[in-house]
Amino acid sequence: MSYSGTTAAATAANPPKRIDSGLLAQRNIRESTSLGEGGALWSYVSTNLTTDMLNSGFFADADRLGMRNGDVLISASYTSEGSSSILVIGVIGYDTTATASIVTTGAMITSTFA
Repeated sequence: MSYSGTTAAATAANPPKRIDSGLLAQRNIRESTSLGEGGALWSYVSTNLTTDMLNSGFFADADRLGMRNGDVLISASYTSEGSSSILVIGVIGYDTTATASIVTTGAMITSTFA
């Protein structure tokens, strides 16, 4: 399943939402997409598979949303179509100057529900 970001039709749009505040919300003044500039916390709930979010450029509008390298994403997703929900905690990494995905190496924790 493909990602339905801010450019999708109004009824289909489902971008991640920034959920942090206070100390977690503080950003580097440069607001760059360089490695380590992140620190924000995002929530994303969808029927996408966990492997979809690992695909390069999955979050096609990451720059417009304000996502940065090193931001943390908490997501309720699925391991396979029709399966039970799974909790994913991952680190955002930019694939291009505008798109991002969850970093695949050592940056994702998953846990299935009983």
